[in-house]
Amino acid sequence: MSNNPKQYSKTKLANFKSIISANLAKSEAEIQTLKGNQKGQKEQIVNTNVDFNENSKHFQQQAKNKLLIRRLQDKSRQLRSALQRIENKTYGICERSGNLIREERLLAMPTAKFDIIRKI
Repeated sequence: MSNNPKQYSKTKLANFKSIISANLAKSEAEIQTLKGNQKGQKEQIVNTNVDFNENSKHFQQQAKNKLLIRRLQDKSRQLRSALQRIENKTYGICERSGNLIREERLLAMPTAKFDIIRKI
């Protein structure tokens, strides 16, 4: 940690930033892939004569894809927020207690805003 016990060192913040950036790029790529698949499925359903059962399967899959896209978009927003906290030098600080969030927790969940207090 740096001289300020309420902030991670620049090296650790850079490490967290690279992890978060990689996760963000992966999420964005998954969103684009799913959106491309949706578009392809819509075009396929329009250009083919399918029965009711096939149509139902298509709409079920479409609903699952929309839900997955929404979840990935939410994850991307949280990751962008974490990157913004790194820029603001508030990343890794528990919003509840003001203490540093344990590094293990941030590695497991880079978007964490709160530390989990273990009771023994």
